[in-house]
Amino acid sequence: MRPYYALSTITTKSVDSEHGATRKHVLQLYKSEELPGIYNALPADFPSNNNRERERDPAVVDWHGEDDVANPRNWSTWKKSINIGCIFLMCLVSPFTSSVIAPAIPYIMADFKSTDAYLSAFVLSIYILGYAFGPLLISPLSELYGRLPLYHACNILFTVCTTACAQANSLKTLAILRFFAGIGGSSVFALAPSSLADLFVKERRGAAMALIGMAYNLGPATSPTAGSYLNDAKGWRWIFYLTGILGATSTVLSLFCLSESYELVLLRRKAARLRKETGNTNLRSESDIEPGVGKFGVFRKVMVMPFRMLLFSRPIFFTSLLTAIGYGYIYILYTTIPTTFLGTYHWQPKKIGLAYLGTAVGNLIGMLGGGALSDGLVKRRAAKGDTRPENRLLPMIFFWPLVSVGLFIYAYTAEFHMPWIAPLAGTAVFGIGAMSAIFFTGTYILDAYPTNSASGMAASSVMRSLIGGLAPLFSHKMYDKLGVGLAFSLLAFIALLFAPVPWVFYRFGEKWRKRERFGEAERFIKKADGEGRG
Repeated sequence: MRPYYALSTITTKSVDSEHGATRKHVLQLYKSEELPGIYNALPADFPSNNNRERERDPAVVDWHGEDDVANPRNWSTWKKSINIGCIFLMCLVSPFTSSVIAPAIPYIMADFKSTDAYLSAFVLSIYILGYAFGPLLISPLSELYGRLPLYHACNILFTVCTTACAQANSLKTLAILRFFAGIGGSSVFALAPSSLADLFVKERRGAAMALIGMAYNLGPATSPTAGSYLNDAKGWRWIFYLTGILGATSTVLSLFCLSESYELVLLRRKAARLRKETGNTNLRSESDIEPGVGKFGVFRKVMVMPFRMLLFSRPIFFTSLLTAIGYGYIYILYTTIPTTFLGTYHWQPKKIGLAYLGTAVGNLIGMLGGGALSDGLVKRRAAKGDTRPENRLLPMIFFWPLVSVGLFIYAYTAEFHMPWIAPLAGTAVFGIGAMSAIFFTGTYILDAYPTNSASGMAASSVMRSLIGGLAPLFSHKMYDKLGVGLAFSLLAFIALLFAPVPWVFYRFGEKWRKRERFGEAERFIKKADGEGRG
């Protein structure tokens, strides 16, 4: 149970011993994620009417005990499985669409009579730019209105736009439709991790995240191969028909099978039902708007939360920057692999999709291995009394250097025309480092910012997708000027410069987070500190 009136046990007596008990109790609640509320999305100085009185208010509606089956964390196994299955399919289809057209880009450019290398990269990467902008709207709205309406709206947008791509009569139209399809597809990054946080306690969250991470990776793992063969058999337009069919399937399944899981929205609905049944108009949920606080004000504050978290939270900014570098490198590989394997190894065009399997296998190992290591480490540390979210970053210290190792292997095995399996092995090692970094950062944000997890994930997704979308635009020029060896060696050295980042935030992240102003926990901890010193 996550009681909204839990802090009613905190007294304001002026006895020194009770100050210590107050702080201890608040810290315990903070560590077990029991300080929720929509106002966590607002600045600490946002006006409210006597927070402590509000928290003691018996009219605040809560769950009926720790085992209330209406609480998403207490749903039956089959109900959780159905929801995870729907989310898994969405997380498979959207990334599948991002790279499925990569092998067909030369044919698309030929159809539209264009030889512009920048434009060819842009047609691929603009979908990823949709990933950057979508979460800025989707994530904060989900914290106001719930996950489910946003899933449905985004699924419909994705399906309509990706199907329409098949009928595009110009590169401009194709690019615009790809952008809006990316916005719709971005819901899987903006909402899926937060949905898992709704369903599982943090000690079990890593395994669930690894499962969804598998979907994130299976899409790009299979899409280039599928795209190359489908393009050869039916033409590039059928690639978009295929993704439209997949999008329609996931849309229909989610409409009938997916359930709302966001606790604040569920409690708000429960409060409304009880007001109607009992006639007691004083009943309300913690997230209901307080008197004197306008809905527009709350909406405005929530909408800017991803920007505030990205710009003013050092842990989010720098760990997200690290994962953005790895993500950008993935898409640089996606856009230049055809040049390497068609030009250097003289592969047939329809088989070029197989060259992406090295990265895909590495991504999968990084995600599954990261999930197994992360949950085990968190449980062992928690047993010793160390419940810091920064424990999620400890394995990243050792995994991130694999990005540089893998790129060096790829660079020089391809440069010196070694057997094709060698550069594929390099991309696999790279994939382990890059994807595990995305996993560790995601679980860290979910644990460190539980009540604003959607906005925190949106902040991370924005930076990652911006770099992932823009980096390929310059990759061909860099590749042509430096060659595969020097180009990817340069990228490897840049990645190596950021190797200390996970250690720095593992060591100092907790200290820096305490200075932030996101959420009720920091406010109550600081207040308890002040009372204890007084």
